[in-house]
Amino acid sequence: MTTRRTGGRGAARAIATALMCVLAALPARSAAPGRPAAPEGAAAPAASPGHYVGTFNIYGNIGHRGDAGDWIRDEAEAVRELVPGGMDRWLFIGLQEVCRAQGERFARELGLRSAFVDTGTDCADGQPYGNALLFHSAPRILPPALLPNPDGRGGERGVICAVVRAPGGEGRSGPSVTACSTHLSVGRTKDGERRAQTRFLRDGWRPDGVRALGADGPVVLAGDLNALPGAPELDVLYEDGREADGPRGSGPPYARPTYDDGRKLDYLFTWGARSPGSWHGTGVRRTVHSDHGFYYSRLSPGTG
Repeated sequence: MTTRRTGGRGAARAIATALMCVLAALPARSAAPGRPAAPEGAAAPAASPGHYVGTFNIYGNIGHRGDAGDWIRDEAEAVRELVPGGMDRWLFIGLQEVCRAQGERFARELGLRSAFVDTGTDCADGQPYGNALLFHSAPRILPPALLPNPDGRGGERGVICAVVRAPGGEGRSGPSVTACSTHLSVGRTKDGERRAQTRFLRDGWRPDGVRALGADGPVVLAGDLNALPGAPELDVLYEDGREADGPRGSGPPYARPTYDDGRKLDYLFTWGARSPGSWHGTGVRRTVHSDHGFYYSRLSPGTG
């Protein structure tokens, strides 16, 4: 399903596209060479409660110029091997700096579905550019939005959200979370713009025209926020949100580096009604394919 929305700030600037791709699940894989398979009838180790969430700026346009080649296969394989239990342990993954075919291939390699927001910029090869969400099941894709851009310069930024369920929770009664992927403006002079963007995400945006994100259940925001943990533009997110590295001032690793130069720029925040949950086992996986690491954590809903 694809929808194109123009208006608000004007058709000349605002183009937002949501794309949902229904993809076949990957077949089960055999044990890796040299690794013995578990004997038949052996009891599996008890899994920790909750599911994993990840965020990854894939450097898709500047770094890969839209290429959706085998580097994505390699990244997907690394994600599958990142935590015990494979993709059944994942709730969703947010991608930023994505050319549309890259998000589609990433989802396909992981056996997931995807949704995409087109922020109105073309990749080097002409593809739409924006953010993506990868997930198992989504009863609803929310209308995408462009973030505030007061001076109209530096390119548009967007957010894509979906109400997602973990594997095994596809039925209407299964627990759901509103999952979002976003990418804030970059630059030392853009702190005021980023502040407007975080306030929009936390309090100003009404995806259904009535309620803010989190008003009717937990939200998880995954993204490259282009700001350090102590930056004032993140105040509104830290005030009553829980970040995967911990609260401000809690000491290492609340400022865990996610960018090549040693800064933390990538975040996983949760907030909202009915107890948003708590984070466990946070980590960063480094990669040669991006200037950002793959930042991830396990979310235990309703336990915090």
